[in-house]
Amino acid sequence: MRRQLSKVCFSANLQINSLRRLVHTSPRCSSAITLPLHIVHDAYSGASTTTASQGSSKDFVKQEKLSALMDVLSRETRSYSSVWSCYVDFMSYAGYDILPLEVHQAVLRHCVPSSAVLRSWTARRMQAGQAPRVPHLYETRLKNVMRNIRAAGAEATLQDYHVILEQFAAVGHYTGAMQVFTELTHVCKLEPTSKTFGLCLKAIAHRLSLPIYKTQRADLVADASKLCRKLLKDMSARDIPSTHFNLDLVMRILKEVLDQEGFYQLMKLGYGIDLDYPDHPPLQGSSTLSPFSTTALNTTLDMLGRLGNVAKLVQTFEVLTQPLPPQASRHYSQEFDDEDDFGIANPASTEPHRTPYAQPNTTSYNLLLKHISRAGHATFARHYLYQAVRLDRQVDRLLRSQLYRDPHRTPAPHFALNRGTIISVFGEANRDKNMELMRWVGWVARQTIRRKKNDIAWYSELRDSLPPPSQPASSSSRSAPPADVSTALDVDLDSPSTPPDSRPPEKLFDIYLHLEILQKNLDELVTWYENHYEVALVRATQRVKERLGRRVWAGKNIYLLSENARLTVPRNAWTRIVNFKAGKTRASGEQGGRVLRNGWVAGYKGLRAPRPQPLQFFDPSSIG
Repeated sequence: MRRQLSKVCFSANLQINSLRRLVHTSPRCSSAITLPLHIVHDAYSGASTTTASQGSSKDFVKQEKLSALMDVLSRETRSYSSVWSCYVDFMSYAGYDILPLEVHQAVLRHCVPSSAVLRSWTARRMQAGQAPRVPHLYETRLKNVMRNIRAAGAEATLQDYHVILEQFAAVGHYTGAMQVFTELTHVCKLEPTSKTFGLCLKAIAHRLSLPIYKTQRADLVADASKLCRKLLKDMSARDIPSTHFNLDLVMRILKEVLDQEGFYQLMKLGYGIDLDYPDHPPLQGSSTLSPFSTTALNTTLDMLGRLGNVAKLVQTFEVLTQPLPPQASRHYSQEFDDEDDFGIANPASTEPHRTPYAQPNTTSYNLLLKHISRAGHATFARHYLYQAVRLDRQVDRLLRSQLYRDPHRTPAPHFALNRGTIISVFGEANRDKNMELMRWVGWVARQTIRRKKNDIAWYSELRDSLPPPSQPASSSSRSAPPADVSTALDVDLDSPSTPPDSRPPEKLFDIYLHLEILQKNLDELVTWYENHYEVALVRATQRVKERLGRRVWAGKNIYLLSENARLTVPRNAWTRIVNFKAGKTRASGEQGGRVLRNGWVAGYKGLRAPRPQPLQFFDPSSIG
C-alpha cells in the first residue's frame, strides 16, 4: 500500500514539475512580432470543444504548452533553442491542425540563429579547418516547419521562402537554395522577384569565397557557372529587372570562375564600361545602367589582377577612380574620317558621355598593390604605395576639419593605411632582393606607426572633450549577438530588397569605432615590423653581402655607389666595408679564412654581420 502511494506521489510530482517548466513566469517584454493571439485562442477553443470528451486534463496541458510557446515568441530577446523546444513539444502533443499559419511563420523566423551570426560562425569554422559536416546545421528545422505548414492545409508565402534563402545564403548552401527556388516556382507556383534571384546568387557567390579543397575546386566552379547562367536566363525569361545588388553578385561569381568574356560583357551592359577602352562609351550599351559602386570597382580590380594584365589593371584604376571631365566627350567622334583625326569632333556626331567612377577605399588599394607586386612591377608598387600614404593623410585632415565644424554629422572615412597596404610591396622587394625598395618600405612603416600613435592621442582627447551622445555607441552594439540569442531587429545589411536606384545610406563617423580601428592597425603594424620586417631586412642584407663577397673572393669587380663605377675591391677592404669580423682559421695558407668551392670563405664568425640595433642599420649604399 505504501509503495503504491509513493508511486502515485512521485508521478504527481513529475507532472507538476513538467507544468512548471512549461509555464514561464518571467515578465513579458515588448513583443518583437505581432501575433494574432485572438486567432490562436479561437483556433484552440474550437479544437478544445471538439475534444471535450477526452477530458479536461489534456486540454489543460495543451493550453499550458500553447501559452509557453506564445510566451517565448512574444519576448523581445529570445533563445532560438527555447522557441524550437516549445514548438516541438506542442506539435508532438497537439497535432498539426491547431496552430494558425501566423504562428508557424513566427517559429520559422526565430527557431534558428540570425543569418549574420550563422555566417560569421561558419566562416570562422571553415577558416580554422573545422568545416561543418552539413552545409546548414538547422536545415532540418526549416524543413519541418514548412512540412507542418503544408500538413495544416496552409500555403507558405514568398517571404517565408526568402527567410530560408537568407539562411542558406549566409552559409553558402547554394544547392539547398536552388532546391528551394525550384520548389517555390514549380511546386508552389509562386512568382519570384529580384530579391529571390539575389538570394540565390548570394548563396553561390558566398560559397565561392569560402575555403575549399583543391580537388573540389573545379567541380564547384563548374556548378557555380552553370547555376549562375541558369538564373540569369530565368530572369530574362520572366522579364525581371536586375538590381545593382544582383549585378554585383553576378560580377563576383564571374570573377571567381574567371569568365573573362562574360565579365567584360556584363560590364558593358550593366555599367556602360568597356574595359578595353574604359574612357570611351561602349558601342553596345544598355539604356538602363546601374550605378557603379566601390564594391563593383574592387571586383573589377580583382578580376583584372587575376587575369594578370597589369597594364589594363592600372589603366582601369586610373580611369574609374579619376574620370575625365564631361568636356572630354567633345573629342569623341563616331565618324571615321582620315582628314579629321585630331581636334574637336563634330558635335552632331558626338554624344555626351560621363565615365562611371567610384571612390576607392582601403580594399581597392590593397587589391591593386597585391596584384601589381605579385606581377613584379616594383615601380608601380612604389608609386601606388606612396599615393596611398598621401591619401591617408588627406582623408585624416579632411576628417578633422569636418569634425571641427559638425562632430555629430560627419561621414565616416573611407580609407586608412594598414598592414595589408604595405606588406604586398615588401613582399615584392624581398623576393627580388630590392634593398632600396625594402628600406623605403621600412621608412613608410615607421612613419605610419608614428602617425597612428599621434592620431590615437588626438582622437582620444577629442572623445573625452565631446559631449556624450543621446545613445552612445558601445562596442557590444557593434559586435555579433550571442550564439544562442536572436535579437528582435535582424537586419541584413546587404539585403537585395533595396530598390535599384537607391544607394545605401552614408555611414556617420563613430569615434569609438574609429579608435578601435586605429589601435588594431597600429598593433598589426608594430607586430609585423618587429617580427618580420627587421628579420627579413637583416637576412636580405646578409645575402647581398655574400653574393658580392663571392665576386670579391673570385677576383671579379663589383659596383660601388660611392665611386659610381665597377671596381675590383681587395678582400681586406671588402671585409671593412661590410663589417665582417675575421675569426680563427683552420688553413694556414689562407689568411682570414678557408676558400670554399663557391668562392666564399669559411673562418668568419658564422659569416654573419653583428645584429644591428632596432631601426639602426649601417649605410648599405657603399656596397651597391
